[in-house]
Amino acid sequence: MDRSKDERYRESSKKRLLNIIKKKFDTTIIGSLAAFEESFGHLWGHNIPEHELTTEQKEYRKIWGETRTIILDKGNLNLRASQSEISQHTLSWNRYVTHFIMKDKEE
Repeated sequence: MDRSKDERYRESSKKRLLNIIKKKFDTTIIGSLAAFEESFGHLWGHNIPEHELTTEQKEYRKIWGETRTIILDKGNLNLRASQSEISQHTLSWNRYVTHFIMKDKEE
């Protein structure tokens, strides 16, 4: 019975870690793309309707769209590779540990 409980705990620990890593990957990738769009979006008319773009902005938007897709694809590929690597390990979450230090009244 204890062994089954330990296995379930290890499995839930692994799922927890996988979810945390996915969120961090997603935040990193999307946050990086957003920062790039904020700094360079004027080149491709970020937040401007397609029909209002200049010819140059349309070309840059096309290039950005392709680049953005490559970045997302590589990020997702590395996320899946990381998840696969974790799935090959046995682990358990140590939870939050608090250590209390007892001192004498005189200290």
